[in-house]
Amino acid sequence: MANTKGITIGLEFDEKSKLKLRAIAKHVGALADELDRIDKLKECEACGSYNATTTTLTDGNTCEVISVNVKCEDCGNELPTRLEGSE
Repeated sequence: MANTKGITIGLEFDEKSKLKLRAIAKHVGALADELDRIDKLKECEACGSYNATTTTLTDGNTCEVISVNVKCEDCGNELPTRLEGSE
């Protein structure tokens, strides 16, 4: 087996560059969150739009989710979702 050596790179940044890198990191995190949200969008079965609103109804005392309703804002198609164990 050959003896391999790692490569070491030393980087030095001034304070302004450090601030710029922090700003980039913050926006990359926000972009990743937005892309995840887009990936989770559901296509409307009626018109193919991704412009839907989700409404969640919960029990005021226990905060248990009672139902979830998805409504397409483009065509008005409503897709009520029944939760497991509901009638």
